[in-house]
Amino acid sequence: MTAELREIPYPDQVPAPGGPGQAPPRIPRGAFTRDPTPSGPPQAPLEHDPRVQASAVLVHPEDVRGLRHHPDRRRLNGCCRLDGCDGPNLVCATCGTEIATEQNDCWVSWHDVRLQPGAVTEHTLKADEP
Repeated sequence: MTAELREIPYPDQVPAPGGPGQAPPRIPRGAFTRDPTPSGPPQAPLEHDPRVQASAVLVHPEDVRGLRHHPDRRRLNGCCRLDGCDGPNLVCATCGTEIATEQNDCWVSWHDVRLQPGAVTEHTLKADEP
């Protein structure tokens, strides 16, 4: 689902907006971080909300592979792009499993892809693996 990534600390500051409608990625290419707080829809974490993701893994949008937009158009809401407020909006291109939530709408301060903790596993490549 991703390129090879290295773990970095969770960023304390959100990058400055890149201009109208251009939210910059919060995570650099080739890196990932674990969100230290559970989160659901970005503005309102709710403890008992089924959309809440415990410690989602944040990655750079260009580091994900093999994903496509959710077939349920209600998951693809936003003003100009994806607002990420309606649950996972990226699914596995092969099997359709919900994998991540992309948030890149014009009103957000960052462009994130949040991998669903229950949908991905960590795999460390061995020296002899391609």
